[in-house]
Amino acid sequence: MSNNKDVVSSEVARRRAAFDAALTHLQPDLLHFMQRRIRNVDTAADLTQEALLRMLVYREAPDIACHASLMYRIAWNLLREHWRTQRGHHASSHVPLDLTEPLLADAVSVEDIVDARRALHRLSSQALEALPPKCRKAFALHRADGLTYPEIAAEMGVSVKTVEKHISRALAVCRAAVDPAM
Repeated sequence: MSNNKDVVSSEVARRRAAFDAALTHLQPDLLHFMQRRIRNVDTAADLTQEALLRMLVYREAPDIACHASLMYRIAWNLLREHWRTQRGHHASSHVPLDLTEPLLADAVSVEDIVDARRALHRLSSQALEALPPKCRKAFALHRADGLTYPEIAAEMGVSVKTVEKHISRALAVCRAAVDPAM
């Protein structure tokens, strides 16, 4: 019985050591990852620390296949939380539409606005929804989340060339939706 406890105890110690080593090794990459997305060095450092703290919850987990994948998933979730919070802070500083209306009245006709709204509706409701899921995901990661092609490739587990093809296809579909004459 004691021998079994020793085996379990040494396995737990081994997993903890591997986990700690992985975090120590990945921390500089995580900081660089955050700094590329958050231009404020202090905020990037804070988000990096928060990601590492959230990783500690998984220290005892026996089935972590890839510490880096888990860490970057946590980091993305933190970034999304951060950006969502930032959008909320900026909402109070918006300019009311009645103040901008005179500026827009001379520049754009009602017909142009209607045409633009129709094109946008076709784009969002038809074109993007018609894309294959992987193509739509690559396009969203690039355009909405601001990831580079290599980052998208790593996130999706595909080659950079495949990401290029997905983005190219999505852009062609978007162009066709905006300008049906194409």
